[in-house]
Amino acid sequence: MTNPSPENSSRKPGESLVSVLFTLDDQEIITYVSEDCTGILGLLPEEMIGRPLSAFIAPGGNVNPGEMCGQAKQGEKYPFRFSVVGRDGGIHQAIAISRSVFEGQGTVSVIGAIGVAGTGNPVEKITRMANTKIHFLNSIVRHDINNQLTVLNGYLSLMEPGDNSTHSPNIVKILLGATEKINKMVTFSSEYKDIGIRLPAWINLSVVFQSARSAFIAGSVRIIPNPVCQELELFCDPALTKVFHQLIDNSLRHGKTLSEISLLWKRENGGVIIVYEDNGAGIADHLRPTLFQPGNGKKIGYGLFLVREILAISGFTITETGTSGKGVRFEIFVPAGSFRVVKTDQQ
Repeated sequence: MTNPSPENSSRKPGESLVSVLFTLDDQEIITYVSEDCTGILGLLPEEMIGRPLSAFIAPGGNVNPGEMCGQAKQGEKYPFRFSVVGRDGGIHQAIAISRSVFEGQGTVSVIGAIGVAGTGNPVEKITRMANTKIHFLNSIVRHDINNQLTVLNGYLSLMEPGDNSTHSPNIVKILLGATEKINKMVTFSSEYKDIGIRLPAWINLSVVFQSARSAFIAGSVRIIPNPVCQELELFCDPALTKVFHQLIDNSLRHGKTLSEISLLWKRENGGVIIVYEDNGAGIADHLRPTLFQPGNGKKIGYGLFLVREILAISGFTITETGTSGKGVRFEIFVPAGSFRVVKTDQQ
């Protein structure tokens, strides 16, 4: 999917349909800025990276970067809206979401976009966020692949003729490990390649879950959505199917004593919560703090990280509230305006 042209004559001054992606560390310092910053803000990435976000926030704003980072550390994920100033003094709208994400040896506490349009059109919002997420996911994959290529190059140099400082069998084992990780990263990139290709739309919860379920031969495991799922429609990116595909795959791979997977929803706090549960082995307590971070888990994978990022495109959030040894329980919160209850044939 391509970004709409920033020269669109219908936009208001200071607004753009192309977003600048940025990330902050837990010290409020900008750690990444996409190249679009030059066209929108008139600044080069190197002029922004390494500086505090507060250096670019428009005077008179009531946003506190420290508060955003503090919320990320506490696991809260509320959006912040504020304005930033470009090189020419122009004011540009921005949105940021506090979110703790492990990347390499550091922690990204906040991700956000500058230059978001202010039309309020939900299709545009989700489309822009899809573009932002793709940039973000690509940056993580590039970073991780480059790390593994460094490992490969370093150990291959030790295998040069005449250098016996490390035994070749040990080096081969390390090299195979690095290539396996690169393969997982390439596989991960293929999982999100179609995000944003199709416009967001109203999707029936039961239909999308059954679509994901159809990809599996579950054997004796019962995968049954509650009939009430037929009543709920969600306005979101069609990639939502991948969310349930990943959750089902995780249950079948790691559930051990698994015999049933269920899905239902309930109203709460003005929105709805979609509850995905299984009766398998559950998630070990030591894995819970990093459950949705990239590169974690039993398979050194990105599955639940991708789940969280796909949901975030549509403004949904996910938490795991199960008990180790008693199955998983994932709760997906859908805010007001992104769901509707419809009558079914039975009704």
